[in-house]
Amino acid sequence: MSTEGTLWVAYPDGDGRLLEGVLPDGSTGPTARPECRPDEEIGAFVLLDDGFVVSWVSASRPVRGERSRPTSLPQPRVARYTQEGECLWSTPIALGAVSFPGVVEMGDRTGWELRPRRPRVPEETGVDHREPLLVSADRIAAGFTDTRGGIGRTFFLDLDSGETVSATSPAPAGRKAIAGPGQFLIGSQGYGAFTTSRFGRDGAEIARWASHGAMLVDKNGSLSGPELENCLPSGSRFRRLAPDNTLVDGPALTGFYTSYPAMDCEGTTVFWRDGKLLAVDKDLVGYELFAMDDDRAVIGRALLLDGGGVAISLDNEILVFRTPLGPLAEGPWPCGEANLHGNPLVS
Repeated sequence: MSTEGTLWVAYPDGDGRLLEGVLPDGSTGPTARPECRPDEEIGAFVLLDDGFVVSWVSASRPVRGERSRPTSLPQPRVARYTQEGECLWSTPIALGAVSFPGVVEMGDRTGWELRPRRPRVPEETGVDHREPLLVSADRIAAGFTDTRGGIGRTFFLDLDSGETVSATSPAPAGRKAIAGPGQFLIGSQGYGAFTTSRFGRDGAEIARWASHGAMLVDKNGSLSGPELENCLPSGSRFRRLAPDNTLVDGPALTGFYTSYPAMDCEGTTVFWRDGKLLAVDKDLVGYELFAMDDDRAVIGRALLLDGGGVAISLDNEILVFRTPLGPLAEGPWPCGEANLHGNPLVS
C-alpha cells in the first residue's frame, strides 16, 4: 500500500500479469503491466517510491492452462520496473544444486538405507513462503526455494543495477527481516536447522544466533522476538539476540502457532500465541493480556492501532483488543506501520 492509501494487487490478465492500484474508495486506480512470458507469474513484489521490484517464477498449472507439466520451465528472476511497468533491469536467478545435512533419502541407489541426500537441481523453483522479497536502502533480499523440499537460498541484489552481490548457502527456509539500511536477518528452520543470521550490505554474514523466530528490530538496532521451534511440547522462549551472538532469555512460550508481533514506542512487543494475547516489555518481563481456549493455526500479524488497539486475524475472524500499549515503534522491522504500507523501504 502506498502512503496515499492505494492498495496494489497482482493478478493474471490475459496472457500477461497486471499490477493494479485500488483507491481508498474501492475504485480502480493506476495500473502497470510488466512484460513477462506467458508461463511466468509474479511470486512477490515490493512497491517502491518510483516503481516496483518483482520476483518472477514459473506460473502454476491453472495459470498456464495446462494439464501436464511442460518439458521446460522458465528460470526464476528478479526485475525492477518503473511506475508505468517499463523494465529497468532483469536478473536471472540460478538456485543451482541444493542440499542440506538433515535431508535424507532412501531408494535403489542407497541400497534402501537412509543416507544424506545428494545435491540436486530442483525441478521447479518458487519464492520463499515467508518474506520472499525485502528491499532496504540499495539492497534487495530475494528468497527462492526448491518447491518440493523447501531448501533454498537468499540472493542479495543491488537495487540500482540488479547485479547479484552474493547469496546464502542452501538451507531450509525461515523467517526474514530488515535489520537496517542494506542489512537483513535471514532465518533457517527445519531438518535440524534453527538459526538466524545477520548479513551486511556486502552480502557477508556478520553474526549468527542459535535461534529462529519472528524477530523485530527496534530503533536502536536491538533484535528480539518469539521463537518458532517446530515441536511440541514447546521449548521456545521470547529471546533477545545479543550483539555477541548469544541469546538473552525472556519468558517461556507454550504452544506453537504465533502471529507476527508488533512493538510499541516503549519497546513492548505484543503477539498472539496458544490462545493468548501476550506482551513482553523491554526488560523481557511477560504479561498475559487476554486468554481463551483457541487452537486455530491460521494466524495473521498483530497490528498495533491508535489508542493501544491490537487487531489479530484468526482464521476467518478478526479480534480487536483495547490495551495499555503506546503508539507503534519506529524501526526497520518488517511490520513497520503495522505493515499497512507493505514491505518498508529503509533509506
